[in-house]
Amino acid sequence: MMWVDVTRCTGCGACVEACPVGAITLTDGKAHIDEALCAGCGACVGACPEDAIQPVAHGELIPAPAQPLPTAYRPGPLAETAGAAVVATGVGLLAKAARALARAVDRWLTRPSAKGRSPVANGLPMGTMIRGGSAERGRRTRHRWRGG
Repeated sequence: MMWVDVTRCTGCGACVEACPVGAITLTDGKAHIDEALCAGCGACVGACPEDAIQPVAHGELIPAPAQPLPTAYRPGPLAETAGAAVVATGVGLLAKAARALARAVDRWLTRPSAKGRSPVANGLPMGTMIRGGSAERGRRTRHRWRGG
């Protein structure tokens, strides 16, 4: 069985001359195949210069399973405002965490040492050890820490 694409057919008649059984005629300037006479030899397919004649493939059509189309994400007005609120809350929490960390480091740096009070807490340079105290002799005595 052959099929004629009438949009491609120019009516040249090459297929009419190539058909051995005379199943092709020109009707209204286009090729027409009589299915009762056609032997399906394919001689007309090779003779057509416009590829307007094609063999008909027989088979069973099996529908493809329906696949859902992917949907594009479009946030609603609530999601847009909620996103901004989450960002603002996160920034606020980050600032609070930074302040808490700074206080913890400050407490750690200014805690009393094992051998005496911390010189950093008293505003003295690192490596200075306070011995005695203000109750003793009425004034502060500074000594250089010598590791002993």
